[in-house]
Amino acid sequence: MSCVAVAVAGLWTSPDAPRAIDAPALGNPVLLERWLAALDDETRLTLCKEKRLATQVLLDTPVGILEHHRDGHGNDWCRVVVPSQRSSLDERGYPGWIPAAQLVEAEGCPADAESVVVMAPIAWLQGLPQERSLKLSFLTRLKLAEPVPEVADRRASRVWVETSLGRGWLPRDSVQLPGEGLPATTATLETLGRRFDGLRYLWAGNSSFGYDCSGLVHSLFAAIGIRLPRDAHDQVETGLPVALDERRGGDLLFFEKPDDAGRLVVDHVALYLGEDRMLHSPTNNARIECRRLGGSDYERQLCAVRRYL
Repeated sequence: MSCVAVAVAGLWTSPDAPRAIDAPALGNPVLLERWLAALDDETRLTLCKEKRLATQVLLDTPVGILEHHRDGHGNDWCRVVVPSQRSSLDERGYPGWIPAAQLVEAEGCPADAESVVVMAPIAWLQGLPQERSLKLSFLTRLKLAEPVPEVADRRASRVWVETSLGRGWLPRDSVQLPGEGLPATTATLETLGRRFDGLRYLWAGNSSFGYDCSGLVHSLFAAIGIRLPRDAHDQVETGLPVALDERRGGDLLFFEKPDDAGRLVVDHVALYLGEDRMLHSPTNNARIECRRLGGSDYERQLCAVRRYL
């Protein structure tokens, strides 16, 4: 089984899609925050306009390798599908290209039933071999290594996990253990989502280092056990259709704009919180926000509402 072997791997649209400025995002270990800090408004926008990045995948996420390729610079790449990210692009999972250095053959990829899930916005995986530590995203899923003591002693403050990088531990208060879960309610979604207020939008972002609109709602619903497709144009095909004026908290709102050919297409999604409030990752070079729907351009572009709760 192949797993992602870095904290956050980019799934690129081709081996030629990354630019020189993207080099920190391609190695192992990945230098994600260095990469994001180097991107200015224009280089961030280019990720979107030229459709270079497709999505992101978190540590120990299983992938299926379809093809190997060596680019003109001698770098090895793998074309993969990501089963945990549903997509109309491939029924097997979201397709794209990952540097081979960011994948590993390992038994550490966890099944959902045995997953320790990072529920904090960020958590440090510590105690890895060679005294390494790793900064992990919200919703990273790792395999529980040993039972967690129920007694309130020093050991219970740590949760030991087996990963593709070796054995390590996470703070107990940053994770959800197998068998635990959050209530599937609007209040839960709002509490989780508001922790990302002010986080800068990232095209194809699917980690708590940066989300795009559909990546944010995909992650929030996954945290309460509801698996949505990865992209907004696929998400709108799921859930219970609801009249626009009958929306309620916990619904997803979908918005449309003309594409290059002038056809109206779904290009944005937001979580409706009730009382005319919506939470979303707006657009390139903006930040995650909670705002009013009424009187905005979004109200005029609203085309569909879907219910899952």
